[in-house]
Amino acid sequence: MKERPTCGTYRVPPLRPELQVAYDEMDAKADYFAYAVCRTHDGQAWEVNTRQGNIYTALDKSYADHDKAMAAGVDWLLEQVDREPHEQSLRAVIRQGEP
Repeated sequence: MKERPTCGTYRVPPLRPELQVAYDEMDAKADYFAYAVCRTHDGQAWEVNTRQGNIYTALDKSYADHDKAMAAGVDWLLEQVDREPHEQSLRAVIRQGEP
């Protein structure tokens, strides 16, 4: 029986620098849930990037200013914490950081 040739591999393209910084910020936190705000790819707005475990994604909406994006990130985080009973103690800590 002939051996099949193995398929080639390719590298995933690098993340844009501002998104890599956001991912690095989230990775620096040891929390299961994390978020970070950065500029969108076109630089016209702000986006909220999230991490849940090892899954990274961005919220669907973009925001005109940084403060609104940060508030959306806090709201997302609180929503996640509310779903996880063992994370309830974090709610007070998160709220303390709000302006």
